[in-house]
Amino acid sequence: MSRSLSPHNPIPNRLRDLVSLITGGAGNIGLESARRYLQEGAKVVLVDISSHGLAQSKAELINAIRDLPNAKDLDSDELILTIQADVTSEEDIQRCINESIQKFGKLDIALLCAGISYSSTSILDTDLDQYDKVMQVNCRSAFVSVKHCGRAMRDSGFGGSIILVSSIAGLRATPGLSAYSTSKFALRGLCITAAAELGQYNIRVNTVHPCGVNTPMFLAAWPEEKMKSMLSTVPLGRWAEVADIAALASFLGSADAQFMTGGALKVDGGIVMF
Repeated sequence: MSRSLSPHNPIPNRLRDLVSLITGGAGNIGLESARRYLQEGAKVVLVDISSHGLAQSKAELINAIRDLPNAKDLDSDELILTIQADVTSEEDIQRCINESIQKFGKLDIALLCAGISYSSTSILDTDLDQYDKVMQVNCRSAFVSVKHCGRAMRDSGFGGSIILVSSIAGLRATPGLSAYSTSKFALRGLCITAAAELGQYNIRVNTVHPCGVNTPMFLAAWPEEKMKSMLSTVPLGRWAEVADIAALASFLGSADAQFMTGGALKVDGGIVMF
């Protein structure tokens, strides 16, 4: 009986010669997805507001390239481009796409990971400035990215795949995170509308909905007893790993998902059932 591939075993050359742009590229999901894309043959453009984070991420990706079978023939500068930018700025996003196409000649995949959250707060006590900031980073950035990545993919004549990283908070009520949940639900509206509009150009648009991800930031966000209670609701008995999300991002960027658009794909161990 054949053994199924785990998220830690990329499929060689599945993304060969494709060009991917990743917003929030210095974050946990963005970095792991970039690693997976490189391992499957893609070129990557990392976009983030943190120049320091981008430098660290590029160093990690260069090490990942060294582990590839044909490492001696690979030039990291021909595979990886980092761009410091504010993803809520339309001008910055346009610049990122222009630089990407100038460097690599095209854009095939846009993985939109940029996002922020905050400590649990009742809707009755949520500050409007906090709400505006969450909506700017989580929604406005996605809108301008879909707009301009979509234009680039349309103009290329080859289409592409746009992947918006939402959350299970975009599928169900999330008490204590009203602004965050609102922003993640908004990504579904953006996704299905863009999928309907852009399908004629062979551009696919899907959302990915992780549960809590096993990262220091997530694990430190809740008291230990709360974490145990939350984990008990996961049928598969663990939190998501960044590799789980990267594996799905790779699939959605590939020709294996060529007839999938407008989808809401969960990576939540079965927390949300519908």
